[in-house]
Amino acid sequence: MLLHRQALYLASYDLSPDAAAWTAHTLHGHRDVLAQRGWSPHWAAARSTTTALARLGDPQPLYDFNDHALGGDDTAEAATLNYWALWLGALSVPQSDDAFTGDRGLSGWDALTLLRALARGLVKDPGFVDLYAHSLWALLTAFPWLPQAAGPTARDLRIRSAHLLDEVQLSARARRELGYVHYVLSRKST
Repeated sequence: MLLHRQALYLASYDLSPDAAAWTAHTLHGHRDVLAQRGWSPHWAAARSTTTALARLGDPQPLYDFNDHALGGDDTAEAATLNYWALWLGALSVPQSDDAFTGDRGLSGWDALTLLRALARGLVKDPGFVDLYAHSLWALLTAFPWLPQAAGPTARDLRIRSAHLLDEVQLSARARRELGYVHYVLSRKST
């Protein structure tokens, strides 16, 4: 299951017409996992599907995922941070399945490493800016001490978030969450 999901996700990087058409068709066949609210055993599959579809030019499933599969569910909020921690190098222990995403204690990974990686990835791609904004919001909410420990990363993220808030069209949710990130980081610098 993990290999199949990862193969589909990686296939979304191939934007040649035939590959993109095949990948989009295959991913749209997995839309049933997108209907889940909050965390479920299919949460990681839904996340991979929505991010791959956004990469192929269809960001709406990722917007919906942020609103329905993340927002307001503590287990899903923890899952997104745990998932990012694995894929962005903050969790150094390989995982053989998705069970680690359910750890609501957010243990076993370095929050500062995750903040740095998320800050580097915050760019204005449709859908992805929403996912990164939400993840940064969740991280700073879970670890309120991070701005004081982040040093230059906090300054750079404050500047980048201000730029995105001023110059990029964002969903209402992304604007609110990125505004919170900017506020917390600005407060730290004063």
